[in-house]
Amino acid sequence: MLTAAAEILDEAARTKEIPGAVLRVDLNGQTVHCSAHGVTRFDQPEPVTLDTWFDLASLTKILATTPAVMWLAQNGAMSLADPLGRYLPELRAPLSQATLRAFLSHTSGAAAWRPYYLQVEAGLLGTPAAKDAIRKMHLAEAAEYGAGTEERYSDIGFALLGFAVEAATGETLDQFVSRHVLRKIAGDEIDYLQIRPRRNVRLAATENCPWRGRVLVGEVHDENTWTAGGCLGQAGLFGTAAGVAALMEEFRLANENRGRVFQLEIFRRFMEKNSTSPDATRRLGFDSPSREQSSTGRFMGPSTFGHLGFTGVSAWCDPDRALTIVLLTNRVHPTRENQAHKRLRPLVHDAVITELEA
Repeated sequence: MLTAAAEILDEAARTKEIPGAVLRVDLNGQTVHCSAHGVTRFDQPEPVTLDTWFDLASLTKILATTPAVMWLAQNGAMSLADPLGRYLPELRAPLSQATLRAFLSHTSGAAAWRPYYLQVEAGLLGTPAAKDAIRKMHLAEAAEYGAGTEERYSDIGFALLGFAVEAATGETLDQFVSRHVLRKIAGDEIDYLQIRPRRNVRLAATENCPWRGRVLVGEVHDENTWTAGGCLGQAGLFGTAAGVAALMEEFRLANENRGRVFQLEIFRRFMEKNSTSPDATRRLGFDSPSREQSSTGRFMGPSTFGHLGFTGVSAWCDPDRALTIVLLTNRVHPTRENQAHKRLRPLVHDAVITELEA
């Protein structure tokens, strides 16, 4: 038990900085800490447990969409040098000419985000017709800057990658990644719950959403993804800390040429950083610690990879330490205006490493 990190989260839950959290730490493939803190929601509180499911938000990018492209590239069905227009011929130029590598590294020229959900008819929300409408809006996007000239984080870019996976495979993204990646690595601990709801699982609530007029439980927080039925390239996954850790450990093992699904060569290619500027942090799909005030804290090494999620979740692996830290919170409950996670994340990561290396 890592007492310092656990005490930080206990105090944050006690003072209602966050409703709840689960922290899991794996070292050399062994779980050395797993703790649950706080409640699933404030209005109808239940204790968070180790098997509580959280909305994983943008962790979907590294746990589903990126692995889907990785699997297809590893098996020769996609090339990172291909222009995205090869798979999405309707995509507007010049975005259609940007490569898969550029989209994965957030250097494609795509805008960050648009409120597409506001343009979908109310009667279509959550239906296949709504997803088709969302898809067409993405395909009509214009570039905001020249591909490869700078790094701008983009949900739109990752949604387009998801649509490309569907075009290349003839399956929906959730079907493809579940069959080839999620089930094989994380078992039943990660899924698209809006598409495949689970009974008798504990769920961490997210926002009391002004647009939807209710507290969200088991529905995707991201409005565009929710409108499209629960799965886009940028969001849609729910999972437990155990499920997230299993996938992060697969990536760590792939980096050591011991992966069950992914091979060393393909994973190392996805670890390459883009070179748009000295401050660029994005690898292919994955992020790395920022130079200053990183959410990973002060100690995680330069080889570290992982990602954050808007709902308050994060997953990081420092392969040089053989260390994986998964921190799941539902900080957007009851409102996304809560920014406490920005203080908590580096504190928790620093506390973990300090205690492990004492």
